[in-house]
Amino acid sequence: LLDLLGTTAWGEPPPPEERLSIQLGVPEAVLTDSFERTRVYRGTGGPRTAEESLAVVVEACGVDPEPGFVRRLTEMHISFLRRGVHLYDDTVRVLRELRGRGMKTAIVSNCDHFTRPAVEALGLEDEVDAVILSFELGAMKPDAGIYEGVLRRLDVGAEDSTFVDDQADYCDGAAALGIRALRIE
Repeated sequence: LLDLLGTTAWGEPPPPEERLSIQLGVPEAVLTDSFERTRVYRGTGGPRTAEESLAVVVEACGVDPEPGFVRRLTEMHISFLRRGVHLYDDTVRVLRELRGRGMKTAIVSNCDHFTRPAVEALGLEDEVDAVILSFELGAMKPDAGIYEGVLRRLDVGAEDSTFVDDQADYCDGAAALGIRALRIE
């Protein structure tokens, strides 16, 4: 079980003309705080679409945009994520090696609707047995539900699994279920 961002993939910063804070006319700290305050709602599937997910963040920023603005901003952000998220150089090689040894593999990510287009652009569905995105499952790391969901999907037991993430709390959540947890830095 492998985390996405910070473990198997990384994201480049958007160019100034595509920075959400600039488009919204708010300081970066306000945008960051808005993302954090809405993280659980967005990450557990509260909004039904990427546009609704971004609208929640825009509202949390205190911005009241004109009609169509959030849709255009959503399209711009998805376009950026499709080209701005990259697999680490060894990710595909490692995934293929693990699967070649008969191991089931899964990507497990805390995220909102914006991650699905990035996963598709990276071709990860072809390289792993399952992609578990928190907003689709309705549970986020470190809650037991997300790990249990991926174990059911892979049809494996916790004692036969290893979870790799860059976040200590998420590793602790997996370990609490008996999953071997490794923190990558």
